[in-house]
Amino acid sequence: MLRITVDDDVQAVALRLEGKLVGAWVQELRAVWSEAQALNKERLCVCLTEISGIDVSGRRLLREIYCEGGVLTGSGLLARTLIEGVKNYRL
Repeated sequence: MLRITVDDDVQAVALRLEGKLVGAWVQELRAVWSEAQALNKERLCVCLTEISGIDVSGRRLLREIYCEGGVLTGSGLLARTLIEGVKNYRL
């Protein structure tokens, strides 16, 4: 299960993820990401602090988000390792 919370302010949109980014939840994040892009904000962020698991399709999507200018944030060892891995991930 994945919970996506959208924090929208004047200049930025932050998507806070909680749970596992796997299976059908990857498509859900893709849809929410597309909606966030349509808002034309200066900054789009995805917070990964509360992610507890991810599969290959989730990594691919995060890599796409990163390549499209999305900022990946998070604290804790798992989130930092995930962010570093996504930045170096080859599609």
